[in-house]
Amino acid sequence: MPPTAATPTIAATSTTAATPTASPGPRGPRRAGRRWPGRLGAVVGVLVVGAAGLGGYSRLDREPAESRPVAAALPTRPVTRSDLVNSVQVSGRLGFAGAYRLVGQRSGTVTWVPRPGAVVGRGERILGVDLRPIPLLFGSVPFYRPLAPGSEGADVRQLERNLVELDHADPDDLTVDDSYTAATARAVRRWQDALGVDETGRVAAGDALVAPGSVRVGTVDPLIGQPTGPGAPVLTGTGTGHSVQVDLQLSYRALVRVGQLVRVQLPNGRTVDGRVSTLGSTAEVDSGQAPNTGTAAQAGGQPTGCQGTSCPATAPVEIGIDGPEDRLGGVFEGQVTVTFPAETRRGVLSVPIEALTVGPDGAFAVVVVDPAGRRIVPVRPGMFTAGRVEVSAEGLVEGSRVEVPA
Repeated sequence: MPPTAATPTIAATSTTAATPTASPGPRGPRRAGRRWPGRLGAVVGVLVVGAAGLGGYSRLDREPAESRPVAAALPTRPVTRSDLVNSVQVSGRLGFAGAYRLVGQRSGTVTWVPRPGAVVGRGERILGVDLRPIPLLFGSVPFYRPLAPGSEGADVRQLERNLVELDHADPDDLTVDDSYTAATARAVRRWQDALGVDETGRVAAGDALVAPGSVRVGTVDPLIGQPTGPGAPVLTGTGTGHSVQVDLQLSYRALVRVGQLVRVQLPNGRTVDGRVSTLGSTAEVDSGQAPNTGTAAQAGGQPTGCQGTSCPATAPVEIGIDGPEDRLGGVFEGQVTVTFPAETRRGVLSVPIEALTVGPDGAFAVVVVDPAGRRIVPVRPGMFTAGRVEVSAEGLVEGSRVEVPA
């Protein structure tokens, strides 16, 4: 079965309007009749519509008023001023953020390992070698060499930063820099005392393992009693936060930027905020490999397959989910829908799409109802989104009421 490209789902809003019917009774004021189609669709996208594009919307008949019967009054809705946002929806996969594979640097026999699923934080034991606890420290540089007074380098700065965060050093006493000083040695001895190991004031290679943050343990490589040494695999794991991975079709990459706020709909129906953390370069998906986002859909909602020898080029996007885990309602992994804002029109007037009419000459209008009666106001439509259309017109103001079929 051919793989599917991560093609965004284009949302649509549809409404149905009934044809007004003549009401019996004495002659009275005449009104312009309208013929409304059975279904009205508006594609969520950047769209400035011309006359041909709205031929299926309502048509405002220009017949003489005397030739038409009185029609029942239509309900009205207010003209509003707000921000209109277009969006693109794509599928993604929710999981734990980050992927780590830790290796050891200390030789000896494995005497303790964490259980899969455990979360190991800063300063906590992540491995035991020869009954010595090996703690986890945060950073990016492994403890690949002995450190002692006089040592210089980024690994010294990393050690000092962790000692301060673990309250083994007074920031007023220890300056976090690249130099291993007597103050560093004092803080190391306090740290060693808390671990229950010899208080040497020096750090040997492999005395700690390093990761960017807390680690949720996935698989553990060594068995208790197994020998270990420099470069030996210890475990694989992830971060404790959550993220969404998306393979975004390349044509939509320009809509996305690092730091951008997006909306993520979870399998349980909840919607949470996310923020783009990384935006990768182009990645071609081979025809024998499906993208990690699952089945994508086109505007009609049907799966779309790849053509030729490969799927469309995609750009990997990672989205971080902020906030506590309880926001997710117990859903930590699975398929999700991500909504990227495509364009925002700020502070514009808009009306329900159903309020828009078009005459035989292709001119657009709305019917405004006020204490003075009904009047036809020509309008210029702009962006269509979420069941509303941006309009601009002379004499149309926020709060005006326009006719909308029920």
